[in-house]
Amino acid sequence: MITTNKMPQVSALLLVLFIGSVTAQQTDFPERCPSLPSQKTIAKKDTAQTSAQSAAHKLVAEARTAMRSSSRENVAKAISLAEQALKLDPNDIAAYLVLTRAHSASQRYMDVPKKTARQRAWENLSKARVLDPANVEGLQIFADQVIARNQDYDCAKKILETALKFDPQNALSNFYYSQLISGMGQFELAFQYADKAIALADADTRNQVTINAGRPRYMGGQYDWVLDHYAKYLESNPGNWLAYFYRSLAFGAKGQFQEALVEAKKSMPAAPKGDAGGIGMLALAYANAGQKEQARELLNELLQRDARGEHVVEYRIAAVYEVLGERDEAFRWLNKDIVDRDGLGSWLIWINYDPVWKAARNDRRFKEILERAGWKD
Repeated sequence: MITTNKMPQVSALLLVLFIGSVTAQQTDFPERCPSLPSQKTIAKKDTAQTSAQSAAHKLVAEARTAMRSSSRENVAKAISLAEQALKLDPNDIAAYLVLTRAHSASQRYMDVPKKTARQRAWENLSKARVLDPANVEGLQIFADQVIARNQDYDCAKKILETALKFDPQNALSNFYYSQLISGMGQFELAFQYADKAIALADADTRNQVTINAGRPRYMGGQYDWVLDHYAKYLESNPGNWLAYFYRSLAFGAKGQFQEALVEAKKSMPAAPKGDAGGIGMLALAYANAGQKEQARELLNELLQRDARGEHVVEYRIAAVYEVLGERDEAFRWLNKDIVDRDGLGSWLIWINYDPVWKAARNDRRFKEILERAGWKD
């Protein structure tokens, strides 16, 4: 007979065993859009936390803080802290979700092989979803994984709509939804959700939402909006490289290539060192400005990184080749990007609207690329 004081320990052990059993069955990512929860999980009445649970929550909070500024050190730190938290409380959903995000980022910032990073991310997300399939953050990450794994934009849309049904005031759900539906060409609705996301964002999410608000506007052809938005952003966030990044793209789309190059140099002043995506954008600016030798120098830097197994943004490399007039190489790198695809942050979401592919859309091979990227008629 089990005595009362041992019941919580036994229940926790059974739940851990249950999670392990379910996770073992979920190591393969679903090929089709799965059924989604119809209602939000009812929160349990507040119960006193154990000292272990309290300590775990503090470690998770530290891990989240580390992930706000992604780098090799911070991603590794987040993984370590979340793993420590789970040793204290194996049922901490937030810890599993932090691990999911950190492992997804480990390919970019820690040079972990993408297959390994994805599998680790999925395993941790599976554990979180067993504990609460209606968890809003878990649904956000699930939508991201569905795009990264299956390129199923319609399924991702359904998942995010479920998250919004459970919590309409969640800034990140509104933000992710705006990004996705803009890639589907629903720009006006996307702008509404983006504005709502900015209005709802707290201190922790405001920068992420605000700094990326210009991408759908850029893809929707609102280049002056992008320039004005980031000019204002730079007033309170001087030197932010992403703000210059988007301003460079906007100037380039307007055909103001010298202005685009000025912004690109501000974004990546230490090139060829720095972020691979930013270096690709600077190479694009040089190519558009007719300075092809400088563009190729930066392109070679990215090719060397790729040869060493380091992170590159294949979509950016493809764009540089397109501007240099080497469409075969551009399409080859687009196909590489499709194979190694990312989730909600993937540029492939906007491939139908990115002005860099305006001429390429007349090439019959581009339609085949769109189909491989998940954009079927």
